[in-house]
Amino acid sequence: MKVILTTLNAKFIHTSLALRWLYVARDVSFNTEIQEYTIRDNLDDVASKLVESNPDIIGLSVYIWNQEESKQLVTKIIEMNPNIRILIGGPEVSYEYEDWLNYPIEGILRGEGEITFWKACRQEKEIDGFVSKAYKSEIPYAKVQLSWLETLESPYFLPFDLENQKNRYLYVETSRGCPYRCSYCLSSLDNQVRLYSEQYIMNILKQLEGKVCKQVKFLDRTFNVKPERALKIAQCIEQLNVDFSFQFEVVLDTMNEEMLSFFEQANKERFRFEVGVQSFNKQTLQAVNRIQNLDKLVQNIKRLSQAGCVMHVDLIGGLPYEDLNSFKQSYSQLFACGASEIQVGILKLLKGTVLRKETHEFGFIYDQESPYTIQKTKWLSVADVQIIENVYQATEKCYNNHRIRTTLDTCFNWGYPIFDVMANIGYRMRMYQGQVQVRDYFLMVYDVLCEFNLHDEKIIKALLNTDYYIQFKQNPKPLFMDELNSDKKKELFQLWVNHNYFNEQILYNYGKIRLGFYKNQIMIQTLIYDANQNYPTRFWFSLEGEKQ
Repeated sequence: MKVILTTLNAKFIHTSLALRWLYVARDVSFNTEIQEYTIRDNLDDVASKLVESNPDIIGLSVYIWNQEESKQLVTKIIEMNPNIRILIGGPEVSYEYEDWLNYPIEGILRGEGEITFWKACRQEKEIDGFVSKAYKSEIPYAKVQLSWLETLESPYFLPFDLENQKNRYLYVETSRGCPYRCSYCLSSLDNQVRLYSEQYIMNILKQLEGKVCKQVKFLDRTFNVKPERALKIAQCIEQLNVDFSFQFEVVLDTMNEEMLSFFEQANKERFRFEVGVQSFNKQTLQAVNRIQNLDKLVQNIKRLSQAGCVMHVDLIGGLPYEDLNSFKQSYSQLFACGASEIQVGILKLLKGTVLRKETHEFGFIYDQESPYTIQKTKWLSVADVQIIENVYQATEKCYNNHRIRTTLDTCFNWGYPIFDVMANIGYRMRMYQGQVQVRDYFLMVYDVLCEFNLHDEKIIKALLNTDYYIQFKQNPKPLFMDELNSDKKKELFQLWVNHNYFNEQILYNYGKIRLGFYKNQIMIQTLIYDANQNYPTRFWFSLEGEKQ
């Protein structure tokens, strides 16, 4: 019999470790293969490819990002061949699954399926976590022994993955479960942490040498749950001869001094951290069972940021007791910590979570289809949620990607209101007609900053020109079209010589400087020689005069 293990990933760069664990745990009596697609693929084409592969059984992994597409895919497959048996599993169907029984599937594997999936393929009578229209297991959620998984072929270096691995993330887990009980998170439902052995993990890491991938992402919900073990793993990673980075999710307020000191001195390009902050509102954190030392958390974010560590820090808009003003304070406080990236998310009421069961108490109105994003709460109106969404968009498009970061950081240091600026930028992005080009983002930021009227528009233009021209190796369309006559050029040149417009930090932190003119604009050009690319990188400061 032939079995195809499949899923719809969010993007091509993602891969499903769950399918690979099923594959290495496979029953050798079945002819088994993995076929992965994305949610952007044409579902008719996906269904046709799967059916044309002539499987007897299809195992489909379902997640929050692919649930609706997975329902359509199942229906299309059965329309093409009603004799194919379809078994589904994954976090999206492991808790609230009843609606899936109305679809043409044979059954649902709830929990960890490395053993139970193959029992279902063999149609055994009693299977932990298995649900169908005719059967429901007394054990609702299946688990496996990690020590048994360690005896299997490694799911990380399968021969059929090697060709495309350089363009994809490699997902690795060193543990399962989470010690915390955050009521908005599915991981809180499995708060028994189980660890793979140190020897097994070290062996996996050593095998990474000589391999290529886009990045290694650890799936552990709390990488530093066991500090001594986590430090050993980090030290091993530091010594690896590889060219890619490693991403961890850490609880930073509990990170001990030894680990903090290590990461301060470690190769900053080797490690990337995800830090869940979620909110600075203590009542909010208490309501969702989020236990953290906020003072220590801020201290450690600032400490590692100042050391040059790459950190991605998260906020969630829409949690209980957090109104727009409270979220604004949380965002501004987190922004001031100086982390590399700020992720602004809108609360999603995931199936099975405690918070979803408290919908009435907190006045949640949310989308009934995945990803179950909230529309309003007792504390946030629909308009308030949209403002937070605007901040998210501006943060992603103008700050996290470093596109206009220098300008924004400079203005925020001068006293521009962080949240209000980002909200207004995001609003302009949302209202923009047509496809937004790089130049459009800069002009929108310029308009917003000028609305606050805190600094001379010439200074704002100069900062934006600096960020703008660094985007291009060749001269692009000018950002601003102001023209200068010779007298105005001389006047501005003298202003620059007298340092009336730029402090020394702005002028001298980029390298060798020279003054020049471009497109009738006076420019302060800095040149940095790039040893790898062997060409000078240009940074432009521009001072415009009045239109003639």
